[in-house]
Amino acid sequence: MWNIIGTRSAPDRFESFDPIEVLYEFDGPRIFTVSDSEGGLNLAYWSDEDDRIARYVVVPTTRTIVDSLHSGAITVFQALNQPCCWLCDVAHDGTLVDCRRTEFDDIPRDALPAVDALLLPSLQPPGTERADDRQSRKGHRSRTVGS
Repeated sequence: MWNIIGTRSAPDRFESFDPIEVLYEFDGPRIFTVSDSEGGLNLAYWSDEDDRIARYVVVPTTRTIVDSLHSGAITVFQALNQPCCWLCDVAHDGTLVDCRRTEFDDIPRDALPAVDALLLPSLQPPGTERADDRQSRKGHRSRTVGS
């Protein structure tokens, strides 16, 4: 796990790291909303994990941003790229171990989602297709009704 560049936040900044709304789940919540100690809505993104902790990128968010993620109007990277950012280390029992305020640009690039990654693959913009979709049709003639 990489070293965090940033300043330690108050230990109660995110008193409970319980998801409010899970946006993406794979072996547990990976992208979800969480409340801070002031009742503000935040977006949490699972970034890394080891045998002791899971590290999350946490940024303030709005219902508009969450709705835009759901619709595919913005990417996960865009939603996370906010002026205010924390890295939170959470023990596997859900206990917040460490939380540090950092700059988004100080997070290692490989610890963030791809710039063009949408919340779900099914949100691909119209007229685009994934490489595996193109490959599966390679060599097959398109058919239309009546052909």
